[in-house]
Amino acid sequence: MKKILKVVRYILVVVCLIFFLFPVYWLVITAFKSSNEWFTMPPKFFPTRPTLSNFFGAKETEVFGGTTGSIENIFPYLRNSIVVGVSVALIGTVISALAAYAIARYKVGGPFLAEWIISIRMLPPIVSAVPLYVIFTKLRLINTWWALILSHLVIVVPLGVWLLISFFREIPREIDEAAYVDGATPFQAFFYVVLPLSAPGLAAVAVLSLIQSWGEFLLALVLTNDARAQTLPIFLGRYITGWRVAWGPLSAAGIVTMLPVVLFAIIAQRYLIRGLTFGAVKG
Repeated sequence: MKKILKVVRYILVVVCLIFFLFPVYWLVITAFKSSNEWFTMPPKFFPTRPTLSNFFGAKETEVFGGTTGSIENIFPYLRNSIVVGVSVALIGTVISALAAYAIARYKVGGPFLAEWIISIRMLPPIVSAVPLYVIFTKLRLINTWWALILSHLVIVVPLGVWLLISFFREIPREIDEAAYVDGATPFQAFFYVVLPLSAPGLAAVAVLSLIQSWGEFLLALVLTNDARAQTLPIFLGRYITGWRVAWGPLSAAGIVTMLPVVLFAIIAQRYLIRGLTFGAVKG
């Protein structure tokens, strides 16, 4: 009976791996297919003649009515995504840590402030798009990195605060008091004692903030209008037209979009897993 259960377990694991990894495999092989293989029936599970034309081919093609034929001009959008994503991750983590520590240790805002902060997550981004557009127009921030950074912080900070509140509550208050006895100020105790102990939670917040900012489409569409500030999700949208979908360049751009976040998550994996399982489920 144990052998049967073991076999069933392995079969389920293999099925789950295929289910989650096959889309990634299909994305990769489509990026190296020529245009005459994008719509073949039955589909080809490996390109007959692998090509790099989707990465470095002609910039414009007649087949798609002027749709960009390769991703040669993706680098400004990649730069914008990196700047905005990293800035949101760093600033959002700092704001979340300060707010969460104040709420967890000093009960700032009373018993319902934390619930009010997380309730902001219930607000659909489309609701805030028009007010943010009006505000940033008055501030002359439309089509700038700061418009995206500030708007994305509205999305990522509530979740970061909620996660870190639970994490800080797991750190014994006696550690802070011991630092006070040694002459540390509240800020020094927070910066030199509590923050190092909170590294897993901070890493989890930073990774989640980067992922949310990296894939955000709606606000980037509303608040930007050209390559000076537009991010990768906007760049991907140019391959989906009323004519048809340019699957090759879209897949190539998808690979470029996916890799930085995957690498960042792998680097922070050790802290990320502990931060999500330890801090986010207690308190």
